[in-house]
Formats: sequence, C-alpha cells, structure tokens
Amino acid sequence: MIVAASSREGGELAVACSLLMVLALVAARAHFLAMVRRSRWLLLTIVILFGWLTPGTPVAVLPGATIEGVHLAARNLAYLLIAISVVAGLLASLSAPQLVVGLRSLLAPLSPFNISPDRVAVRLALTLEQVEASRRGEGGTADGAVTTLTLPTATWGLVDVLAGGLAGTLFMVAWFA
Repeated sequence: MIVAASSREGGELAVACSLLMVLALVAARAHFLAMVRRSRWLLLTIVILFGWLTPGTPVAVLPGATIEGVHLAARNLAYLLIAISVVAGLLASLSAPQLVVGLRSLLAPLSPFNISPDRVAVRLALTLEQVEASRRGEGGTADGAVTTLTLPTATWGLVDVLAGGLAGTLFMVAWFA
C-alpha cells in the first residue's frame, strides 16, 4: 500500500494521501493522531528544510520560501503521512503477536540472503513487549529483561496466498505505471 501510494505524483499523490488519512482517522483514529503528534517535529523539519532551503522561485506570501521547495515539502509530507496512515491501520487491526507472525512470514523468502526472519521477529517481539510493559507501568525484572518470549508461527492458507498475489500485483502495477 505504501509503495503503491508513494509512487504517485501530483494530484494522484494528494488523492491517495487524503484517502488514506481519512481511512486512518475512521479506522484507527487514536493510533493515527498519536503517531502524527509524535512525528510533529519531523513534519515541521520537512517543511522548513524543503520549503525554505530549496533554491528556486520565491513565494511572495512566504518570505524566504520557494515554489519548488513548497512543492517538495508537500510531496514529502504526503509520503510520510501515507506511511503513518498505513502503520496506524496495522497497529489498530493487528495484535502484537499477529504483527510478529506477519513480519516473520514476509521475511521468510530472504533466508537465502543470510537474513534470519526469526532473529528479526524476536527483536520485534521483544520491542513490542517492552513498549507494552512501559505502557502498563510495569518495572519488569531487575535488569529490565523479558523473562519469557513466545515466538508465534502461522501457516499460509489460500486467503494468504491470494492476498499476497494481489499485493504483489498492485506493487508491480504501481512500480511500472
């Protein structure tokens, strides 16, 4: 979804960003707003760096800003907001074990390239456990380590294969369009 939406330009990018933000506000309001609030300095930095530090034609109403810079800032803000919208939707619709299983399954084809899906999944599971423990206000063990970790597994079904094929097709269409 991120690659398909982010490979667009101009009006298509604006529509994709707007639609995904509205979907995120409807389906995952709390996660989306929290992520935007945490990213506010990054969003502001993008606007300043691109809007005011890109050479080009000056904007009359914004002293120091350039038209080219404002366009670059808007495009990069849209890319970041698309990513935030998609991640907010994932966080709202999947539990921590489901996220770990999904990442582990997606990384499985990279095993021949010395990328261990299990190691990445364990790191994600540990990170998610620590985040949840800090939200609950638990101190955990004396050294802050998690005492037990369950690495969930899943098998591929027909729906998974069809969804993967559809996602791969959308990726190819977006990449070559």
